[in-house]
Amino acid sequence: MRPIWLLLVALPLAACGGTIASETPTAVSRQIRGELSALQLSVLEEIREAVEEDFVYPDLGGADWESEVALVRHRIEAGLTQLEFASAVDELVAALPEGTASYLSRAQRVEAEFQSGTLYEGIGAFVSLRTEPQPRILLLSVISGSPAEEAGLRAHDAVYKVDGFPVTEEEGLSIVARIRGPAGTEVLLEVGSPGEDPREVMVRRDRVTAADTLKGDLVPPGMLYVLVPVAVADNTLAETMAGLLQVSEQQAEPVQGLVLDLRIAGSSSSWPLTEMLSLFGNGSMGRFVTRAGEQPLIIPAAGIFNSQTIPLAILVGPDTSGAPEVFAAALQAVGRAALVGLPTGGHALGFRQQTLSDGSMLTFADSSYISPQGRDLGITGLTPDLQIQADWDEVTPESDPVLQSAIDLLLRS
Repeated sequence: MRPIWLLLVALPLAACGGTIASETPTAVSRQIRGELSALQLSVLEEIREAVEEDFVYPDLGGADWESEVALVRHRIEAGLTQLEFASAVDELVAALPEGTASYLSRAQRVEAEFQSGTLYEGIGAFVSLRTEPQPRILLLSVISGSPAEEAGLRAHDAVYKVDGFPVTEEEGLSIVARIRGPAGTEVLLEVGSPGEDPREVMVRRDRVTAADTLKGDLVPPGMLYVLVPVAVADNTLAETMAGLLQVSEQQAEPVQGLVLDLRIAGSSSSWPLTEMLSLFGNGSMGRFVTRAGEQPLIIPAAGIFNSQTIPLAILVGPDTSGAPEVFAAALQAVGRAALVGLPTGGHALGFRQQTLSDGSMLTFADSSYISPQGRDLGITGLTPDLQIQADWDEVTPESDPVLQSAIDLLLRS
């Protein structure tokens, strides 16, 4: 039972004091149901108002929003438990375009906040989901010193089963809850590495700090390769990039190009978009739009060594999202970088989180990025200049046709 239901039960009982004995159980129950329905209607109105006023697309992506709201209102008036109400709101926000809105009950919000820190109990890997040609979990990156690394798991591996049960499209990334678990417990994974048959791996869970690092190296012939991690501290990415550019500048033979790998780069609000764009570009780089207006993205050049002129290729794919996706879109649009890899999903919308009066939370898209060419990234995603049909679990650091294609492209340019 949800905490808010317990709270609502307790309040009328306390308020009635010594007179409660004179009221029939039916009357008390009717009062409780009435107060619960009133709260649910109030929350529904908060959701309706927020979406209609501030959702990024005025037409709400074509959703029959008014009818959906009316349906939920009718169900509330007929009587819903808190569990049923949460399910009804889930269905309501699902009427909006996929990936643009979500809802957490109070209990789910509290649990999410508890789990949102960098310290958690699990195996120590950043993951993503693929549904074709077979549902699987991709290991985007494995945390150094983690149980996953100690068990022999590596980035580019794919998980097909968890404790004997296959990964399914319906379960999606919620399967992460089955992979996580208390420190000291074990989880059995069926894992496939690129070019190898699946194998079973037993991993003993432990307490893990979710952290990753930017990786850079010089690769022949004379290219600087930089892999931007899944998660990175806002004050380190641009600084580390500057350091790598300095090292490349000091080489006996001049570096001929830079390959910036964003295939696993997602972002939080702290990803240093402006600082990164300043290293490689300048001027008008598009704009962010909301229902209230728009904000131009104007970038002042702040080059380090030859960062403003070095030939640049950016690797992208289905997991490139958020600010890294905007970064790649802006530099492609102004002709500063060539994109190589697979199309992205357009997961570059800005989101607003609104805590509702019952303690639940509504999250919805309230801004989008428009490229200098006028393309709404949230709708179109990115199309690489050179598409290479090789996903993350089809390449390795030793054999990566996407990286090699980018190097060849830079050499030709």
